[in-house]
Amino acid sequence: MDKIKLKIGVIGAGSIGSLFGGYIANFKFKTYFPEVIFFCRKDHAEAINKNGLKIIRNQSTYDIKGIKAYENEKKIEDKISKNLSFSFDFIFLTTKAYDIETAIFQYKKIIDASKYLIILQNGIGNEENVSKFCPKNKIIRIVTTNGALLAEPGKVIHTGLGLTKIGFPFLIRLDLKPKDFEQRQSDINLLKNILNFAGLKTIIVDDIISESWEKVFINVGINPIGALTQLRNGELLEIKGLKYYMGEAVKEAINVARMKKINLSEKDYIALTYEVAKKTSKNKNSMLQDILNGKTTEIDFLNGRIVKYANKLGIEVPINKVLTSLIKGLEDSLS
Repeated sequence: MDKIKLKIGVIGAGSIGSLFGGYIANFKFKTYFPEVIFFCRKDHAEAINKNGLKIIRNQSTYDIKGIKAYENEKKIEDKISKNLSFSFDFIFLTTKAYDIETAIFQYKKIIDASKYLIILQNGIGNEENVSKFCPKNKIIRIVTTNGALLAEPGKVIHTGLGLTKIGFPFLIRLDLKPKDFEQRQSDINLLKNILNFAGLKTIIVDDIISESWEKVFINVGINPIGALTQLRNGELLEIKGLKYYMGEAVKEAINVARMKKINLSEKDYIALTYEVAKKTSKNKNSMLQDILNGKTTEIDFLNGRIVKYANKLGIEVPINKVLTSLIKGLEDSLS
């Protein structure tokens, strides 16, 4: 029996995008044949096209061949223009959160020619930004605790195994015919199965928005304080004052979420933040890595987004406000 071809694209294939796309390309599916295409930086694309992609996990190295990588959209746009049936089944958007709009404008023709656009980024509210330029019924959101580091062009280190959650961020069941709704459920199940078979433990959740908030609670507590002090995650817990402010930042974010009527569980999110910091004790968080590499951080989509929502709600979040200002000042000092 011939395998069903699936075309999967990754826009902004850096560390996490390369990890997901690489694992999908590496697995030999019985039923499907995935063609994986990366859109990424020139040096990364050249390394992949020449030698393939390497993923390093613990003591294992995966040499992955067959990925096609491009530094921009032009060649694929030409294919779309010449062949109107050319389309992606799933295309991942894995740029930094602050590059969402730029990427969507640059790759608009490709996104338009895709069945689903999958948002895989840090932050909250990203799906609202994307929905300004893309139909809500084709947006899927991913929240993952997998960690990745782009060590050099063509080489990704899988720094931490985690759980991936996927779901539709917009509830539009009433707007769909039963057949269309069933197709959506079938498609997201297909995505779940692909990721699971590829080695990325994945579940479907009913409320992906609340899941994105839960991850942000952890990020607002760990990331900016780690970036400001240049301490690894576990080291933050060893200093009483820093641990206190981690908890206060999370507490403020929880209050904002409750005011916004986000459906939260009864978890102790402050304790969970400390637990994650302990489990990833040797890690330099992503915001710290951005600072060390002289890059812009995602502070506006983490603590900064908490401040933005708080201002609209008319409540105070002093710790998140200070952390946001300090990180933005640190960014300016490095530019």
